[in-house]
Amino acid sequence: MNMKQISEHVFQCEFELDVTVDIRIPVHIWLIRNGEDVYIIDTGIECFSDDLIKAVLSIGTPKAILLTHGHNDHIKGAAKLIEKFNIPIYAHQKELIYINGEAPYPKKNDLENTGVANVVEPLKEQTLAHLPIQYYLTPGHSPGHVVYYHEKDQILLSGDLFITSHEDLHPPIRKFSDINENIDSGAIIDKIKPTLICSSHGKNLPYDDRLYKKYVWNYRD
Repeated sequence: MNMKQISEHVFQCEFELDVTVDIRIPVHIWLIRNGEDVYIIDTGIECFSDDLIKAVLSIGTPKAILLTHGHNDHIKGAAKLIEKFNIPIYAHQKELIYINGEAPYPKKNDLENTGVANVVEPLKEQTLAHLPIQYYLTPGHSPGHVVYYHEKDQILLSGDLFITSHEDLHPPIRKFSDINENIDSGAIIDKIKPTLICSSHGKNLPYDDRLYKKYVWNYRD
């Protein structure tokens, strides 16, 4: 794991996920420090948990887990963190039927075994009311996918809304996504205008007002 501070209050933990023998993809988990409190954005998979626990404790006291969505590479580490820290975990209401194993995600046949069925609480405005963080519903990759925006630091934690390179926005894996809905959700960046866009599986990308226009041109059907 590599942890780096990307703004005054936001830390990024980078892990690698072995997809095949020859292919590894980065997985980003973010820690938001608010005074002595730490909020964990996504959890990765279970084998990341020990290093993530150390990272969290190195900067403060864990208070909650906030999920962008419930796919395995974002939620499977949650059970171990909850056992260790005894903290609440939140996701958008629209994700809960999938997280709880009540229905398979769209375009998937199997139910999720998240390890935290019936534990995750619905994310509400009051959940973050005491923090300089906003969440926005951005469906497409999953029905209840959200992004988190740290207003003071102007950092957008975009989850799987995009895969980012050093220069451009790219869509997530098509086989699991409603790509046109996902691309429409991406318009949030022109509403927010963050300083930096941080995706779960890409490079940290400075915002400019040409990014989304180019993205739509390249990828929308």
